[in-house]
This record gives sequence, C-alpha cells and structure tokens, in this order.
Amino acid sequence: MSLLIAIPVKPFGVAKARLSPVLDARRRSLLGKRIAAHTVGEAGATGARVAVVTGDTGVAAWARELGVEVIGESGAYGTGLNGAATAATTEAGRTGSDWMILHADLPHLTRRDLTDAIDRFAPGRYVLAPSYDGGTTLLMGTGPFPFHYGPGSFHHHLRSAGQKAEVLVRRGLALDLDTPNDLETARTLGMTWQKTSA
Repeated sequence: MSLLIAIPVKPFGVAKARLSPVLDARRRSLLGKRIAAHTVGEAGATGARVAVVTGDTGVAAWARELGVEVIGESGAYGTGLNGAATAATTEAGRTGSDWMILHADLPHLTRRDLTDAIDRFAPGRYVLAPSYDGGTTLLMGTGPFPFHYGPGSFHHHLRSAGQKAEVLVRRGLALDLDTPNDLETARTLGMTWQKTSA
C-alpha cells in the first residue's frame, strides 16, 4: 500500500487557546510541539510517508527539523482544517497514494492505533475514528472527499462515507487535547507520550 499520513499543524504560537486558563502562551506552545512531535513519530513508525500540512513558516521549519515532509496550505483548497485536508488529498492523488488525515494533538496515540486503521482499510472504503466529543481524529480514504471538520464533524463524515465507512474506536484516537478538562484527563491517564513541564 502507498499511503500518505498527513498531519495538519496550526502555528504553535496561537494553538491551544482554550488551554489559556491553565497554561500561559509559552507552555501551550511547548505542549503543542511535544504532542505533535509524538504524533509525527508514531505515524512514521508505521512505515508510511508522513507529511505535516501547514501554511506557517515556523511550523514548516520545525517539521523539516524532524525530517518530515511539508505540504503547504493554499487558499485554492479553502481555509482551516478542511483546506489542509484537501491539500493533503490532492498531493496523495498526485502520487497515486491513499491518504490518512490525522490530528496532531493526540497525547495517547500509539503506532498500533494507526496500524489498526491501516489493517481495516480497503480500496473504495473509508476508515474513521471519532473523538470523545464528536470530532474526527483520523480519516482514511482514496481520492477526493468532502471534508466537514468542525463541531460534530464525525457524523458529517460518516454520512458522506455512507456504507463504505469503517468506524474505529480506540483510546489513543478518542482523546484530542483541546481544553483544560482534556489536559486533566491526559494527566490522569498518564503522560506516557513524553514528559512535559506543562
């Protein structure tokens, strides 16, 4: 299988704003980098081609320091996560690859979570993983797809995939770190992904 795992990453200086009640800007940036690096590492451990999708020069430089390919965001594909995902699927199509859109903020992600998705995938079908709050932390497929990231995105994506959908529920994919409650849950479960001063 030829697979592109694309990980959209926001600028670290503005990411994780909802954690501002418990972490200052420097610690939010540090936490975001560490968890994103963990996600990139677990993706790379699958043997797939891995790319960070970003329009930020700082994030692009960080990704290249990790030895990861960078896919630039473009207004031609729309804005936000939907635009980033479309840029990634366009690149996958250019190289004849299947694609996986993977959230960057998954503190308990493991390689096994990703290989489970890969094992479940079949041409002409989709694999989707929901977050605990109704988002979509992983979406895998081939060719164009009508992305609907935002509140309740999992149900929108599930509707678009229809009978071709395979749903994957795993702890490492269910907890994405956005809010103070998410951070507390991650700490309670154990920050096994990497030690952090946050």
